[in-house]
Amino acid sequence: MTAAVRPRAMRGEQVRLRAFRREDLPRVIAWRRDDELRRGALWSDAPFGAREAQRWLRAVSNGADASRVTLAVERRADGRLVGLTNLTRIDRRAGTAYFGIVIGEKDCWGQGIASESLRLMLRRAAALRLRKVLLEVAADNPRAIELYRRAGFQTEGVLRRQLARPEGFVDVMVMAFFFA
Repeated sequence: MTAAVRPRAMRGEQVRLRAFRREDLPRVIAWRRDDELRRGALWSDAPFGAREAQRWLRAVSNGADASRVTLAVERRADGRLVGLTNLTRIDRRAGTAYFGIVIGEKDCWGQGIASESLRLMLRRAAALRLRKVLLEVAADNPRAIELYRRAGFQTEGVLRRQLARPEGFVDVMVMAFFFA
């Protein structure tokens, strides 16, 4: 059995990535209920209230699941919780994981918070001795695609008409970052 991945805090210039706490749940619930965030994050439309948030917190905070690391994105300047990031489907044997990030506080968009958080999570992936980090992103999310390309992700493939949107089906890009 693979050892659990502890949600250890990490610091950058602007952000601190830390474990989630119970007092963070109202923000997480608000983010999950926001249509624009749900769309960008590829979250489902399933209800996400207090009960689901408690279940989610237990799943991401105890470190018992070796296949995932989920961390809160907090601004260092004021300690404000502004988003979340994760590595999921960690497979140490294959040396792979999937990356995800949501900056839930829209007034923090465009400030480099997502870029720095991504760099920190890639550092975490390297420390886990992974060889490849993948992600899935909707083709109608150009800001995210540009962020990933700037960080060194390359398109591996496209899942054609994969994601149902009110206006029709959208492609989902699979992108990957390889460690040298």
